[in-house]
Amino acid sequence: MDSRDKSGNTIDFRHAKIVSTYNDLNLQIKDNDDVISRLTRRLQTSLDITEIVSMFATELKEIVDFSQFCYEHTDGESTIVGGVSGAHSCHFNLAMDTMRLGSMKLSRRQRFAEEELSIIEYLASTLVFPVRNAILYQQALSSAMKDELTGCGNRRALQSSLHRETERALRHKYPLSIMMIDIDHFKAINDSYGHPCGDTVIKDLATLLKKQCRQSDLCFRYGGEEFLIILDESDCKQSLAAAERIRKHIMHSEVLHEAARIKYTVSIGVACFNAGDTLDQLMTRADQALYRSKNSGRNCSSLARAQTEAPVKTQVKMGI
Repeated sequence: MDSRDKSGNTIDFRHAKIVSTYNDLNLQIKDNDDVISRLTRRLQTSLDITEIVSMFATELKEIVDFSQFCYEHTDGESTIVGGVSGAHSCHFNLAMDTMRLGSMKLSRRQRFAEEELSIIEYLASTLVFPVRNAILYQQALSSAMKDELTGCGNRRALQSSLHRETERALRHKYPLSIMMIDIDHFKAINDSYGHPCGDTVIKDLATLLKKQCRQSDLCFRYGGEEFLIILDESDCKQSLAAAERIRKHIMHSEVLHEAARIKYTVSIGVACFNAGDTLDQLMTRADQALYRSKNSGRNCSSLARAQTEAPVKTQVKMGI
């Protein structure tokens, strides 16, 4: 944990000694080990950063009064405890070795006394390890949900996101669509240029999809050369138009691999979520639409029918 003095230099509080004449506060900390032990135990009961910060702020307010406590995460998001920010504030950066753990800011109407700042610094030492553990845990979860080659979500992330987005669509009554995208003649690319080139094409497609999608859309690598995009608040007409825009953009792009300039196309199937759909039915209809695009000569987009198509059964008569 560190902070900044008035000259802007970093102060390392991990090795600092507390010198205070504010006897009431210091005695409350030094003579009552329950404050530190209770706080340490509580902060170790969760791996959720927001919950950890809220518990810390609640305990801290029992000792040092403030109107607002704000913790800024390393990803830029904030957790705020309390009401309106006050005119006076103090800032602290949290770090452990070379790992940045975010920063915290306390504010209120009255200026903070030096003794109060010492108490805050002392108590903040209990926050460092729980926050670090929570960040590492979230990073591990994020890595487990990402495709290593492209950085897109993997199939595990897709299932979780699709379940969440369909529930939101039902609750708020807005349209939702999915887009299944497959690289045409991908085996020929691997056979002609090698698998490293195939990986380059897959990464190029992932990059193009992310650029062409809206910020609210979610992109996943569904299989080898197959991707899936969740388009929130998009009906069938809007989603098919988006699919055509993506398809045409890819058709006019090329991939550079060593000395080769490789052009490729994609086939796309689009399905809109209907009330009463199961996730399997939605995915099946998108897959069937993609299959129609493949059968129609590839490099085209198809919209799924409203209902899942029944598989065609061939009857064979046996002679006696």
